Amino acid sequence: MLLAAALLVAGAVVVYVGAELAVRGAMWISRAAGISAFAIGALLFGIDPEGLGTAAVAAGRGETALGAGGIFGSVLFLFSAAFGVAVVVARRPVPAPSPLMMAAPAAGVAAAALVIADRYVSRPEALLLLLLYAAYVALVLIDRGWPARESPPEPPAGEEERAHERIRVLPAAIAAAVGLALLIGGALLLVDGGARVAARTGLSAGFVGAALVGVLTSLDEVLLEVLPIRRGAPELATGNLFGTLAAFTTGVPGIAALIRPLSLDGGTQLAFLALAFVYALVAGTFFVRGRVGWVLVVLSFYAVWLVVAATF
Repeated sequence: MLLAAALLVAGAVVVYVGAELAVRGAMWISRAAGISAFAIGALLFGIDPEGLGTAAVAAGRGETALGAGGIFGSVLFLFSAAFGVAVVVARRPVPAPSPLMMAAPAAGVAAAALVIADRYVSRPEALLLLLLYAAYVALVLIDRGWPARESPPEPPAGEEERAHERIRVLPAAIAAAVGLALLIGGALLLVDGGARVAARTGLSAGFVGAALVGVLTSLDEVLLEVLPIRRGAPELATGNLFGTLAAFTTGVPGIAALIRPLSLDGGTQLAFLALAFVYALVAGTFFVRGRVGWVLVVLSFYAVWLVVAATF
């Protein structure tokens, strides 16, 4: 038990440091390249590799309801628990992004609702979802992404500088390979553990995916919401918020369904309905007030959903 507690503490420290570096790096990229912070948050943070990897592995192993539950549960957790905590600890109300960037994910939410209505996502439907996500990415880049100012050209690097760059590439490639291996291994453990929980408790696979797998793959989202808001870069947080919604209602389920068509259950659909509701609540508040202040409604909604969905 002592070792497990030590590992949990160490893991929390690593996650915090990683999130801190990610936020600071994103802010630097935004300033240096002249790309809006919202676009960085939407496109860089929006595709959550843990969630995407777990969904792909679940589809490959035939646990499609579990994987789809994890997809929608990740977004539900982000909009309710993660964003709710960020709003509570914010020094001032969180300003709204542009109306277009708040409304754009609604197309993906509507398409996903139509696609999962029959509890089955085919490969042709997966291609449609992927096309919708590609359209969202293009819209973000056109509306918010491309540099608002020209970055000064980099001076030509000499042979010594190029040699140093080549030397730095190898450790980065090794780190990426190790990270990918750990991601796949962790996803396998999550899928296997989630399937065992569903089998032994009688809970639906979709609910276990949404309430357990989705949360475990999205714990870092709390920091990715809290830290930018506390650091004075709320656009990164709102970009991550709405960008993840767009990705996890179109691109991520599209990739999973291409691997294996998704067969869903009632728990998965309930998680999707909950995320659609909380998206409408948050976006509606932004539209009406222009900001979101100190509220606990999204946090309480997540707790109510857990109780209701567990009995579904």
